[in-house]
Amino acid sequence: MKKLLCLALFVFTIKISAQAQLYNKGAITLKNGKTIEGYVQIDYRFPQRWQNGITYISPKAYAKFEKKGKVKGGDKEDLKPKDIRGFELENGSKYTSVKYTDLFSYSKTGIIPRRRVFEQIADGKIKMYKFYSPTTGKKVSRDVMDARLEGDGALIDYIQNNFQLLIQKEGKDKDPKNVMSINMLNYIGDNDEVKTNYDKNLYGLRDQFSTEKKDAKFVDKEYEAAFLRLLADYNK
Repeated sequence: MKKLLCLALFVFTIKISAQAQLYNKGAITLKNGKTIEGYVQIDYRFPQRWQNGITYISPKAYAKFEKKGKVKGGDKEDLKPKDIRGFELENGSKYTSVKYTDLFSYSKTGIIPRRRVFEQIADGKIKMYKFYSPTTGKKVSRDVMDARLEGDGALIDYIQNNFQLLIQKEGKDKDPKNVMSINMLNYIGDNDEVKTNYDKNLYGLRDQFSTEKKDAKFVDKEYEAAFLRLLADYNK
């Protein structure tokens, strides 16, 4: 009996731990500029959920969750992208509400600008965002479906290493664009030092323009890292 109780407690603890990882402490900035504290649900198995609207719980509700291991439906709050400017998590990651015309969507409505919440990975004169592919519904690609069949771990790995990288330059872009559709000189040509370093491939970004990636719509972490090295110089 004692062993059964210990096992039940262990399973209960694991369950709480797994669910707790979905709720990330942070500050949400509403459209009117007001900031509220909360725990935002981030689940890379379903990135479309927080990209199309966030779900969060209050610090009080999170405290109850830690004790009981369950979040009641009435404790959850939902906000649409149009309702917020964005949010920043305690771990330093930032998310911003912006409009984007998804020309690479699997949906026929992709050409219509939609406001979404994107992870923002660079700030300054040039901003950069990450747009993750949906994992459920009619917009799911064959590659995502194959990754789903391999399990949650494989799905998360695929999603986090195959995404649209979006760029937005102050005074140039009203809305962000996919980096695979831009002319690089239109973005960095006004900075002689960065342009020279780019031409010399000091950032390693030119290595990413292989034949296989030439017509790609999605990029990986290696491409992202190279681009961020360039933007760190440009935005400083």
